[in-house]
Amino acid sequence: MTLFICAHLCLNLYVFMNQYSSIHEREYEMHLKEATFSPIAQTKQNFVPIRIETRGMLKNYYGYLPYWTDTTYYQYFQMELLTHIAYFSVDIDPATGNLGGIPNAARFYKICNYGHDRGLRIHMTYTIFNNSNVTTFLNNAMARSNAINNIRNFMTNYGIEGANIDFEFVTSAVRDSFSKFINDLANTLWTHPSGRKELYMATPAVPEWYPGYNVSYLSTYSDGLFIMAYDYHWSGSSTAGPVSPCIPSSFWGQYCAAKTIGSYKSYGANSSKLILGLPYYGYDWPTQSQNIGSATTGTGSAVIYYYAFQNAITYGRLWDSYSLTPWYRYYSSQWHQCWYDDSVSLDIKYGMVNDSMLQGSGCWALGYDVSYDHIWNAIRRNFWIEPPTRHFTVEVNIDDLNVHDGPGTEYKILTTAELGSKFVAFDYYYNWYKVYFPSRSGPYYAWMSGGDGITNQFMKGTTQNTILRVYVDLLNVREGPGTSYPVITQITDGQVFVADSFNSDWARIYLQTINNYTKGWIYHPYTNIIQNPEDDNTYDCNLLELTYPSTVQELDTFSVALKIKNTGFGPFDSLVYLKGSNKSPFYNATTWLDTTRAGTSGFPGLPSQTYYISAIFKAPDVINPTTVSDTFQFERKTNLFGPSIIVTVIVNPVAISEQKYQWFTEKIIARTIFTDEIELLLLSPKDFYEIFIYDIQGRMVVKLRINSDKKIKIGKELKSGVYFLVAKIDNKTFKQKIIKIR
Repeated sequence: MTLFICAHLCLNLYVFMNQYSSIHEREYEMHLKEATFSPIAQTKQNFVPIRIETRGMLKNYYGYLPYWTDTTYYQYFQMELLTHIAYFSVDIDPATGNLGGIPNAARFYKICNYGHDRGLRIHMTYTIFNNSNVTTFLNNAMARSNAINNIRNFMTNYGIEGANIDFEFVTSAVRDSFSKFINDLANTLWTHPSGRKELYMATPAVPEWYPGYNVSYLSTYSDGLFIMAYDYHWSGSSTAGPVSPCIPSSFWGQYCAAKTIGSYKSYGANSSKLILGLPYYGYDWPTQSQNIGSATTGTGSAVIYYYAFQNAITYGRLWDSYSLTPWYRYYSSQWHQCWYDDSVSLDIKYGMVNDSMLQGSGCWALGYDVSYDHIWNAIRRNFWIEPPTRHFTVEVNIDDLNVHDGPGTEYKILTTAELGSKFVAFDYYYNWYKVYFPSRSGPYYAWMSGGDGITNQFMKGTTQNTILRVYVDLLNVREGPGTSYPVITQITDGQVFVADSFNSDWARIYLQTINNYTKGWIYHPYTNIIQNPEDDNTYDCNLLELTYPSTVQELDTFSVALKIKNTGFGPFDSLVYLKGSNKSPFYNATTWLDTTRAGTSGFPGLPSQTYYISAIFKAPDVINPTTVSDTFQFERKTNLFGPSIIVTVIVNPVAISEQKYQWFTEKIIARTIFTDEIELLLLSPKDFYEIFIYDIQGRMVVKLRINSDKKIKIGKELKSGVYFLVAKIDNKTFKQKIIKIR
């Protein structure tokens, strides 16, 4: 078996480096007979402008739409689950940089209008196939410059949002030229006169085999790398096998989607720029036998998901535990095996996207599932949120916090937000938080840095807020509570903002600074009002450090400090307690909710932040040195979360050593620790004394006026506990904590 795997991998390496052509290229050429090419317009076309984006997606979902996909399939696209559609494709002349015609242009126009009306970003894909053609183009500085100008003009005239570069494949000899081309194109698109345009590109599944792609550099100078995580077994493979294996295995070897993600990261690609592209197709190979790993006897034929799913029902769906993908086999004059992906295997890979904190996922190609909704359901399970699930509120903790259009300081600054402003977030990337942004003034979402929670505390958690979710296409935000006030900006369907106050049917919401306004009024009957959104979220954390004294005196209070990593989706607030046993031995009446719940204080940290919190415990009354312990867990609104926290201390009775301590002033001497009564020795009995004792809750329990006695005893009626003695002698006041132990 090992020999087979090694030989198989070596053969694949040879084929990929010398003979391989991707599914993109093969299908592009196969369908050319169906294409009618229209020349590219040199003037602005009359297209529907993009509607304000109404995405509820945690991640981007980037779908290639081939020119041969009929427009009748568009009705099956669940558009709310897409963020980008890249029409495929316009070719670039390697010798000149001129653009070819648009294949089936009517379909391109249709998806532009259809997608824009539903808030999708439309890209055009620009292709050069064949290593020699790619090399010819990249070695020609004039052709590169011409292509960049042509792509820029295309963006202008067709009013679309970005470009996708699909060069297959770039060799190491032109690595630097490709990087420069992408750099120059990115700068041109990002500074486009009609507004910033996006740049994505298709990149290989196995970057180790294609050193021409400097993935670290390319991820910096682009908005996303669409990893073609398919064709691990391709039409020309010598063995039938998984098109997109999920994980490495002893049978199929190391190359798979999981390794691909790791390889891109190890080569320095930014995770936030990676799109895991996945197949909506499989290959049907003629094979020598029905057995897994069988050699092929001919070229495999691509089978789109729609037909692969039907065939699997007919012939019997099989599941490969090595690659975590489905397949089926049948006999028709000889054995055939078809390996493909379905909603189950794709669901696993979508989980990898979330776990690896990638920008998102995508597919080759839209329409290949026709009317089936299986894959759409998997996308929805993994990437879609229905507000307010996972929504939480954040509060700006510094003056003038920058608001960016991406999760990093390298992204454009949209505006600032002032101290105390509150916003609704639902996702984060490290310590960057994705918040809603007034749609008329910018993108649907923006990003704000929260800081690490210890060194930098740019934002903190805030809870028990009222948030408003818009359910109309556009809602005006006005300067005051009425239609007579000027409009500041607009917010849109699905967006959520924090209410500051209410006035009849009007609500004032927090804004990032828009035209010098940091708040604005909306008509709230056009919104759903949601109280305390974080109550629906999952709370969780990791305990990084636990600090408290190992030995304490009885009835003394002591601090338990905890360093926390927030791994849930709710900010820590005053409702987070440390929940102990039914009657904890460390109960402290001053700071505990009851005998089981210790109140916490500290930085109200956001999801992904690390921060310190603390609780005040009280040592119990003991007769002899005693080891006292209790186990705690975090609790919020009766929901327990986080790890078990064991606090164990040695408690010493005060009578052993502390009872002799004296309190000395110029006018009075007293023991600070007493068992029955406290004895006060008045050093100037001719003076006028007022003696007060307060309990731990600040209530006065003893009041005494003296101007003659030299020695007095008080406090016999008091219960054991901590008190504060205040002595007023003429015009001076003396204070001291005292403890009655029994």
